[in-house]
Amino acid sequence: MRTPTVCREYLDNLLEYLYAQGATPRQLQGLMRLDPQDHISEQGRFPLRLFEMLLDAGSQLLNDYYLGAHAGAHCSSQPWGMVNYLGMSASSNREAVSAVVNYSRLLIDHGDVELSEEVNDQRAARLTWVLPPRQLPSRQVIEFFFSNWYRVNKPLLDRWCSKREIHFTHDGPADSGEIERIIEAPVHYGSHCNAVEFDRHFLDRPTKFPHSGIHKSLEQAAQAELSNLQFEDRIIRDVKECIMNQLASGVPKLEEVAANLRLTPRTLQRRLNNTNTNFKYMVDDARKERSIRLISDSALGLPDISAELGFSDQSAFQKAFKRWYGQAPGRYRLMLQTVN
Repeated sequence: MRTPTVCREYLDNLLEYLYAQGATPRQLQGLMRLDPQDHISEQGRFPLRLFEMLLDAGSQLLNDYYLGAHAGAHCSSQPWGMVNYLGMSASSNREAVSAVVNYSRLLIDHGDVELSEEVNDQRAARLTWVLPPRQLPSRQVIEFFFSNWYRVNKPLLDRWCSKREIHFTHDGPADSGEIERIIEAPVHYGSHCNAVEFDRHFLDRPTKFPHSGIHKSLEQAAQAELSNLQFEDRIIRDVKECIMNQLASGVPKLEEVAANLRLTPRTLQRRLNNTNTNFKYMVDDARKERSIRLISDSALGLPDISAELGFSDQSAFQKAFKRWYGQAPGRYRLMLQTVN
C-alpha cells in the first residue's frame, strides 16, 4: 500500500503555527534532517509519516505536549477546502457531515470516517475516524485532526448541541483540563474509538446557505479529485506490493512486476507515467517506505534490514537511507527511540 498522505494545506497551516510560536525553518530542518517543502508531491500531497515527524519536532522545539491540539485548533478552515464548501452549500447538517464521511481522504488519505446515528439510545450521533490497527498515526496527528474539525464546526455545534465531546483511544494525562481548554470541548482519553459525539438532532438542522446547484457541482468536483487519488492508490499499491514482496530476493525488474500484474511492460510504464512516477522511483520508494517499518524494529540489525531491502551490501543501504532521511539509519533509530 502506498504511503498515506495529508493535503498540502495541513502542512502550510502547521508550519505557519510553528513559525508564529517562535520555531524557525532551520531548527525544524535540523531536527528532521530534511526540508518539508522538498517532499510535497506534484499533486499537492505530503507524506503522513513526515507530517508526524514535523509535529514531533515542533513539540520538542516548543516543549508543547499538546502541539497537535494547539496547531489543529489554530488551523483555519482552508485545508477543508472542497469539503468545507460542500458543507456550506448542503441542505442540512446531515448532508454536510456526509461530505466529511465521503471525502475525508482529501484531507488525510488514511483510514475512513464513519457516522453512527444510534448512540446512547439514539440521542447522540458519533463521527468516528476508523484507522487501520497496524498503521495507527501518532497521538499528535489524531489530536490535530479532531481539534481542527471541531474548531471549524464549533459555531454550529455551539448553536444546536448541548452534548458535544471528543474521544481518543490513546492514553493521556489524568487531568484532561488543558486539552479541553485548547479544543473547548470535553475530552475523554482511553475510549474505544477516536470520535466526536454530538446531539443527534443536529443532523436534521438546516444549513445557513443551502444551494443544491452549487452543492451538486462541488460534489462532482470532489468525486473527480477523490477518483484521481484512488486511481493513483490502486496503481501505486499494486506495483509497490509486488516490489516489496520480492526485495528480499533482489530488486525485481519492470518486466517481472508487469507479468505478475498481467500487464505488458509498456502498459505498466504508461500507467506509472500517468501518476507522475516511473519504475525506478517506485523501487526506491518501496525501499524507503519499508525501511521505516524495519528501522522501527529494534530487534533487527542493520545488516538484516539491508538484506530485506535487497541491497548488495550494508554500505549501499546506509548511503540510500541518508539520502532519504538526511541521516544514517543508526542515528535515525536513536532519534525515534528518544521521541517515543
